[in-house]
Amino acid sequence: MHAGSQFGPVFEKIEEADAAVTQAHNLAGYQAVGVRCRETLLELIGVAQDAATWTDTPPQRANLRAWAEIICNDLLPGDTNKERRRALKGALESAWTFSNWLTHSKSATWFDADMAHSLTQHAVGMATSLLVRELRGVPVECPKCGSPRLEPEQGENTAAPGVLWERPRCPDCGWAGRPVPILDLEDGQSIITREGEQSDECSIMTVPLRAILKPGDPAIATLKNTETGPPEPVVYFAYGSNMSTARLRERMPSCKPLGIATLPGLSLRFHKRSVDKSGKCNAYPSGDDGSVIGVLFSFDPAERAKLDKAEGVGSGYVHAMVTVINEKGRRRKVLTYLASSDYVDDSLKPYGWYKDFVLAGAREHGLPPEYVAKCIESVEAIEDPKKTREKKRRATLSRPGR
Repeated sequence: MHAGSQFGPVFEKIEEADAAVTQAHNLAGYQAVGVRCRETLLELIGVAQDAATWTDTPPQRANLRAWAEIICNDLLPGDTNKERRRALKGALESAWTFSNWLTHSKSATWFDADMAHSLTQHAVGMATSLLVRELRGVPVECPKCGSPRLEPEQGENTAAPGVLWERPRCPDCGWAGRPVPILDLEDGQSIITREGEQSDECSIMTVPLRAILKPGDPAIATLKNTETGPPEPVVYFAYGSNMSTARLRERMPSCKPLGIATLPGLSLRFHKRSVDKSGKCNAYPSGDDGSVIGVLFSFDPAERAKLDKAEGVGSGYVHAMVTVINEKGRRRKVLTYLASSDYVDDSLKPYGWYKDFVLAGAREHGLPPEYVAKCIESVEAIEDPKKTREKKRRATLSRPGR
């Protein structure tokens, strides 16, 4: 997530409030500062709501107090965080209460306007820092020397063209983590990478952004020597036969399952025309509240070309960066493959062995039984006329996905 793109509107509103303070010379001007501060706080809460799913029963979008309670409890849980939680809630509620008072006060002064701006700026700074760290897994300190000062560096890697990567560097000891993807350069969309594989290696603690870029801040220096060391594995959303770890591992040996996820607004279909004349899986726009459930896999981006070839990119499937919701309710942008419109044929049926791959992957990773029954088991399959091909595919199916 690029802080400039995700939290940029919040800081822009802070600057608008600052400008309003300098221009305020009468009661109407002082009240206008209160309005600007309220807008800033609502923008902050809105960004937080859009970045993650915090609760199954969300309050109204503009209910700042309720959202502050929910988000603070999530960011800072437990007794050990009691005072931290109290400080963050207090800062948000104080800024909100004072700004609301200022908006309607008939006795407001310039000092009140300045105080509202200061309270809001303080609350936004505290909350944004914690939000970014939580959503992106920012390390608290350098794993080598313990310094809390980690600075982000950016660059591209030819193993994954079109993606901006970022890694943390410690200015005190020179430690640098492995890069992670943060931005799709082709469409300018942020890539949220809060979740990651658990490991004892330093590469866990690689998500940067200890500093947050505000409008007007100087650009961060571009990452030097971007080809030194492999980039952090990117994430792929499998919803068809590639949910089977054994099958996917034939194509990408580095792949590791991260858990299941949901792609809303689409439905699973077996209507993508394959070179073998059968139907393969596709996530197809449903026009309703349907969703596709699949499995997230991390993988070495150097192996992406192998997956592209196996998927038939350019001859049936196309790349797509989609936003899925994982088991913890967090949104993240991931790679998947969708069928080209000219390769969709609703009259097609899958071969039995292909359907069994999809079923095996779904059961291996524990997809909801009702989803499996409705969207996979109920699909009619046909026999593959080429017995040698079926035998070869089923041999892979019988191997465990280790």
